[in-house]
Amino acid sequence: MKILKNSALGAAVAVTLAAQTAPGTRQLPSHSDVSPDLLTMMLSQPMASVQEPALYVHKHGPTLEDVGEAQTSSVTSPLTPAFVQNETVAAPAFSAVPGANFEGLGTGTVGYTVSVAPPDTTLAVGPNHLVQWVNSHIAIYNKAGLPLLAAPGFVAGNTLWSGFGGVCESTNRGDPIVAYDKIADRWVFSQFAFAVSGSNPTTPYVQCFAVTQGSNPAGPYNRYSYDFSTMVSGFNGSTGQFNDYGKIGVWPDAYYMTYNAFGGVPAGSNSGVILCAHERAAMIAGTAAVMLCAPVNFYGGGASFLPSDLEGSTTAPPAGRPNFMIRQNTTTQLRMLKFKVNNFSPGSFTFDDGFGGGSGSVVNIPFPILRACNGSGLICIPQPGAATQLDTLGSRLLYRLGYRNRGGVESLVGSMSEDPDGAGAQQAAIRWFELRAPAANPPQLFQNGTFNPDATNRWMPSIGMDKNGNIAMGYSVSSGTVFPGIRITGRLRSEVRNRMQSETTIINGTGSQTVNLSGTALTRWGDYSTMRVDPADDCTFWFTTEYMAVNGVFNWRTRIAAFKFPNCTP
Repeated sequence: MKILKNSALGAAVAVTLAAQTAPGTRQLPSHSDVSPDLLTMMLSQPMASVQEPALYVHKHGPTLEDVGEAQTSSVTSPLTPAFVQNETVAAPAFSAVPGANFEGLGTGTVGYTVSVAPPDTTLAVGPNHLVQWVNSHIAIYNKAGLPLLAAPGFVAGNTLWSGFGGVCESTNRGDPIVAYDKIADRWVFSQFAFAVSGSNPTTPYVQCFAVTQGSNPAGPYNRYSYDFSTMVSGFNGSTGQFNDYGKIGVWPDAYYMTYNAFGGVPAGSNSGVILCAHERAAMIAGTAAVMLCAPVNFYGGGASFLPSDLEGSTTAPPAGRPNFMIRQNTTTQLRMLKFKVNNFSPGSFTFDDGFGGGSGSVVNIPFPILRACNGSGLICIPQPGAATQLDTLGSRLLYRLGYRNRGGVESLVGSMSEDPDGAGAQQAAIRWFELRAPAANPPQLFQNGTFNPDATNRWMPSIGMDKNGNIAMGYSVSSGTVFPGIRITGRLRSEVRNRMQSETTIINGTGSQTVNLSGTALTRWGDYSTMRVDPADDCTFWFTTEYMAVNGVFNWRTRIAAFKFPNCTP
């Protein structure tokens, strides 16, 4: 195993960012209703067949870096050091036992036609069901991989909003997220919706939600939409904030969402980040659910935060614990803030370091990293026999930021891509971390490492932790000789810190993503994968992402696979 040494870790400090000019946004849903179940909607509007044009690739665009910050420290205690693997040591064999491993939505699904890219593959796991959602369609499976929806076994994503009206019903734009709320035994579905002007999104900019009324992911649903069209950014003065790349964190007091904002009408350049709390109790009850959002300009210097997402069904966070939101900053640190809703009345929330810093202050956690693609975090992953290279999204922390409370030991686990050899031949490896005591002053970077066992590129990771504290990561692999495929690795809590076991293969790729008929390279990949822990035993990991089986474009496939460490028992 080749593991690279990272520079020493320093102290955690809080940083107060550019002062905001507004107290934030409080909004009731622009529309809400209660729907019938999914089968009824399928029959009344078969397939809800709103499909995006075959060459439509939804916007994500470059995001801002840290600029214009007032470097005012309010947290100065030294961070507990954590050593990063820095020697060549034979890794332990991967000890998790494989379970189900079956084809998800994609060209490997009978009757399914891929017409958008990337798939934005997301997955949720409940006691009896799996739900996979890719950019245009949803499938529900049992845990043996049997599709449970009526033929053809999947529905368009916007079927969830049949009869709802507006762009939630009439468009099917993607950026989907599905989660299982273990506390309430509910399923939460969300995707954005918008009009298009030329090749750019334009108003209305909407986020659509559907929350099940019971434990069945096939509904019925409490449905909501929220409009970002009039939201203002003080960073660049633009009105109308396109809510891109939404990510959910299930938390006891709210469903927390983070978005990258692209300001203007139609959407222009990145204007910062939108951080929101959606009234979870009201969404579950089917009543008017408030959305509270921090001012867009509070973090005009950066984007792509992730909210902490509750892992496990046994121990909740301590009472009153805020949601932790983290982003990767350029090359030297993680930025963490704490978003806390006191109630959903105007101004009843805080977003700061939690230690007396002003609104927008963050805890700065030293975390030296060289982003994938020799620092650019962009497009550089080679494939066999193809000139087209693939996008790494190496400029951001990748979904999910898993939170677990093991009897008072609180952990956050996250992962991203980094370049292991700078200007050398390799482009991407997996950087991961476990942050403990995230509410403490200071938090503890308990362990972190760069997983890079050979010259194959690894990127687009997702990470999770089971109830024993074991960690698993899944990711994409590719090189000039290795077709884009899927692998996983992991570690036992009892093993030496900062190290993963050897990897194992979920499925080998047998094709490369190339160019379309007009000769345009399709570089987009991901944009995210998903690792979840099964609430039925709090031990079994489920992972999904895309791979390639045949050379071409708009012909990706996905896989869903399960595995469990033998030391974790129900």
